[in-house]
Amino acid sequence: MLEHLTTKNDREIFFPVFEQDVVGIISGLVPDNYKMLTKGDGWTDQDTCLSIVKSNYRVVENEEVLIPLQEQMVNHFDPSVLEDVQIKDHVTKGGAVCYAEYILPKMKRTVETRTGHTTEIGLRYIMKNTFNGSSSVVFYGGVIDFFCTNGQIGGQFDVARKRHTKNFQVDGFIQAFDDSIERHKHIVNQYQEWADTRIYDSRKVMNLFRTLTTGTVDDPKKRNGLSDRLFAQYMDEIQTRGKNVFSVVSAMTHYASHGDDGRFDLTKAGDNGTLFKRQEQVSKWLGSKVFADYLEVA
Repeated sequence: MLEHLTTKNDREIFFPVFEQDVVGIISGLVPDNYKMLTKGDGWTDQDTCLSIVKSNYRVVENEEVLIPLQEQMVNHFDPSVLEDVQIKDHVTKGGAVCYAEYILPKMKRTVETRTGHTTEIGLRYIMKNTFNGSSSVVFYGGVIDFFCTNGQIGGQFDVARKRHTKNFQVDGFIQAFDDSIERHKHIVNQYQEWADTRIYDSRKVMNLFRTLTTGTVDDPKKRNGLSDRLFAQYMDEIQTRGKNVFSVVSAMTHYASHGDDGRFDLTKAGDNGTLFKRQEQVSKWLGSKVFADYLEVA
């Protein structure tokens, strides 16, 4: 599997991005402050328009970020750790938005609840890159629950964001990679604390979900809204994990990681990018004052 960390073979995400002039169909006018980005050059490969961006937009190809990150992984981890690394590339919106996900099954620690249920929490990384100006280049360190494949990304403490400008450098991502390994230990310890924190009043859980999703504890106007479905997921989680804060968090991370379970299905326009956006949202929820206040009274 190490060849996937040292080569670009067989990975769609390593595609070249070409810059072309924007030309008016009728006037033939070529504006000097805009350019078109394409996947494919139109000669050897069919070109697909990714976006129209300003002329000073700095194209950061996926290779420019992923190869240094993968080299850092090879240098940092023992080869036995990387033998079964899982790499999942998600190329969405025709290539305009890309995610590369790395899951390290051997970098895992165990969380145990009072019910005796054990969950292995593994280390994962996600790189997000866009070619339509919708986002900076983003590197996330996070975790994955191997029991139910729920994923959580870290908050601002281990996220490196770099803009598409001429001064773009990859050094900050390397530091974020190193920092996130220590952060993984902290997150698992936090999960264990949540697993040890019992819940006695399920109404507070419902109010938490309502406040996170709507900003109020009032009954939602729409039946079976997101807060109701999160609470239903929580009721499922406690059957295995028990009545604890870990089950509350697991309900949220389940929502962020599953789009075809009959409860949190994606819309027709949804894709893997939608799930990553959900994970970003859950990260904000877990770092919010609302959640912190809930922990004080849970």
